[in-house]
Amino acid sequence: MAGFIPEDIIAHVRNTADIVDVISEYVALRKTGKNFIGLCPFHADKKPSFTVSEEKQIFHCFGCGQGGNVFSFLVQYNNLSFPEAVGFLAKKYGIEIPTRRMSPTKKKELEEREGLFKINKEAADYFNGILSHPSSGKRAREYLSKRQMTPEVKDRFMLGYAPKSWTGLTQYFSKKGVPLDDLQKAGLVVAKNGRYYDRFRDRIIFPITDIQGTVLGFGGRCLDDSLPKYLNSPDTPVYHKSRTLYGLNVAKDACRQSGSVFIVEGYFDLLALHCHGIQSVVATLGTALTRQHVRIMKGYARQMILVFDSDEAGIKAAERSLPLFLEEKVDPRILILPEGKDPDSYIFAVGVDGFLKETEKAMSVMPFLIVSAIKKHGLSLEGKVRIIETLKGPLGTLLDGVSRSVYIRDLAERLDIDESAILEQVRISATKDKKAVSLPKPRQNSRLEEVLVAMMLQCPEMVPDFNPQEIIEGFERVELKALGRMILQGSTSNRPVTGADLIAQTDDARVRNLISSLLMEEIQADRESCHKIVRQYQAHLRKRRIRLLSKKIKEAERTNNQELLNQLLAEKQKCAQQHVETFL
Repeated sequence: MAGFIPEDIIAHVRNTADIVDVISEYVALRKTGKNFIGLCPFHADKKPSFTVSEEKQIFHCFGCGQGGNVFSFLVQYNNLSFPEAVGFLAKKYGIEIPTRRMSPTKKKELEEREGLFKINKEAADYFNGILSHPSSGKRAREYLSKRQMTPEVKDRFMLGYAPKSWTGLTQYFSKKGVPLDDLQKAGLVVAKNGRYYDRFRDRIIFPITDIQGTVLGFGGRCLDDSLPKYLNSPDTPVYHKSRTLYGLNVAKDACRQSGSVFIVEGYFDLLALHCHGIQSVVATLGTALTRQHVRIMKGYARQMILVFDSDEAGIKAAERSLPLFLEEKVDPRILILPEGKDPDSYIFAVGVDGFLKETEKAMSVMPFLIVSAIKKHGLSLEGKVRIIETLKGPLGTLLDGVSRSVYIRDLAERLDIDESAILEQVRISATKDKKAVSLPKPRQNSRLEEVLVAMMLQCPEMVPDFNPQEIIEGFERVELKALGRMILQGSTSNRPVTGADLIAQTDDARVRNLISSLLMEEIQADRESCHKIVRQYQAHLRKRRIRLLSKKIKEAERTNNQELLNQLLAEKQKCAQQHVETFL
């Protein structure tokens, strides 16, 4: 799979890493029985369906079907390649990786990402050094002092300053022999007419990191009224705005401790809250909130509070983000600050106590939408029609009938309209949006086949007690038959193949998810129970064979083929006798 990392090293890293320890850095887990559960980061999960087995060192979501080992979790969650996931864990647990010869393509890909991480770290140090320089950073330090940034917060977030130069950073890296093309890939320079220019000039610099503190990109704020006020790194091979939240690496522990997270739009909004001791806060990065952002935050906090500016743009931003929360089955709170205020200016004006008191007024989704719609459209006859048109969709998405009735009654009273009129519009909207979903019927004995493969994975010592080849070749589900063959091919006389081995050996996500699902099965592992399962399936195979022979006998009778008929009758009698003996 990794190609250039020795298999014994991969196994050593996998066996050393504790999957619960690793995943709990990204998902809030709680122990239930032998396993740990939490909200799945890969789909809209309202009730915890994401399960991690410390004993088996695997994870599986019973909601979306995603599963695998510690490597596959990091690959999916952090968008890493497999070698990067192995390298990440090796570094975490102090394991040295000797590498074999790798393909030119893989080598180039890995070296490019590692090179970009190194460039970003050096750029962050460069910007930070300029900010600290007695003369070059004086103006920027004065600006940060004006914004009341504390030394602790400046250090915590590695703030820096990009000098007022077109080629300051470019020349710095050129002296180090770093190709300018690599700087462009990192988003730090812009190419124009065959020349390279610094992307960030005369700006406060905010390094953007991942959950581990690795620098992925940068944000920059001008020191005057120049436009654009904020400038961010473009998406690069290592940085994706839609999957990154500013400040999460610092906020994660505080979010878990408090169970809540404040979501703001600006860098200084976040830093201002930190200056007042509020650390459970993250910020979006010059882009609208995405579904991936919501899923990431679900791993750290159950309550999410959107804190947006009081102007029309802030309200629109809140309204745009709400469908994402509804789709992800999250009920956020929306805090619209007093008119003319943003989180930065407001907390400095009223202090931490005043800010926290204001957050108590935060509204849930429907009350916020109702208030916003009334404010936007007014209470004229035409306005009331538009309000109902705006709200019938969100009201129809509410699964709790009591909540829906309460909000419809509240809206009816506010608009002075009969409840039934609003309810009718909600029902019409819900009917139009409802899509008929036809679920495929499970194949006959599919469940028994699953139990058999689960038994082979979890109790490999039982396999020699029966003829696994006969059982597996009788499977009707293609994917289970393929997995059964993998188990037999991987087993040796000295050592049966394990589920962990198979997960590590496959690149196919569907197979990996199937294995993790079967490994999570609760099966009775005693010999008598396993034999009973095998006998049940053998009986199924015999009955299936008898049905097939009966069809062939009728055809032989129809064509008056006496010789074939005698053979089929004898075979059917023998099969029937074996079927009886199965349960003796």
